[in-house]
Amino acid sequence: MKSLLLLLALTLANPLFSQEKKDVPPPEAARPKFSFSIIGGLNSNNMPLRPNHAIEGSWYNDRMQAEHAYFAGLSARQPICKHFAAKLDAQYVVKGFGVKMTSPGSQPPVRYQFSYLKLVPQLEYNVYKNIFFSLGGYGALRLKEHIKYGDKDWEKIDVDFIQWTENFDWGVASGLRLEFGRFFALVQYHLGLTPAIKLEVTDDTGQSTPASQYHRSLQIGLGFKII
Repeated sequence: MKSLLLLLALTLANPLFSQEKKDVPPPEAARPKFSFSIIGGLNSNNMPLRPNHAIEGSWYNDRMQAEHAYFAGLSARQPICKHFAAKLDAQYVVKGFGVKMTSPGSQPPVRYQFSYLKLVPQLEYNVYKNIFFSLGGYGALRLKEHIKYGDKDWEKIDVDFIQWTENFDWGVASGLRLEFGRFFALVQYHLGLTPAIKLEVTDDTGQSTPASQYHRSLQIGLGFKII
């Protein structure tokens, strides 16, 4: 009899417990949160001369080469709404350019490198699932500079050349990021809008023309979310 009563009580109580479970609101969907990451990779930089006519007949003509180096830094990201987020990168970047001598008996190729501390604020848009596009700007402070002749070791650039270089570099930054859990791959392109170097180019006749060089950088790297 006791067993029958217990079974009856459980049967009657079951709908009540089921109703209580239905009344409990489902947990709120997880929202994107602030993230902090380490980033790094390869940097390919070129520094074309402007205006173009300044290099006609000069030793720069058709001899400018890209310089390949690296970048490393930290990246902070704060979601704003469903598809947008604010992002700020702090990077240590090595940029530069090369000059290849082509005339017989000329000097070996020369490479120049400039190290910068760069801040890159951007607005990021979630294009599709784990694909993100970003657009913004950058500001960079020049820290040091080096030169390399042919196969010789890198050495600090002399003061005569330093006087032509600018301490600050400003420009536009764009990027693409693909997330894979806590890891992500990134591609960034930075377009300098202000001259990084101001100098005078002398042609074969001895005539000097004012010219400027601007940074053009392609960065490819990886990142890892710390938080």
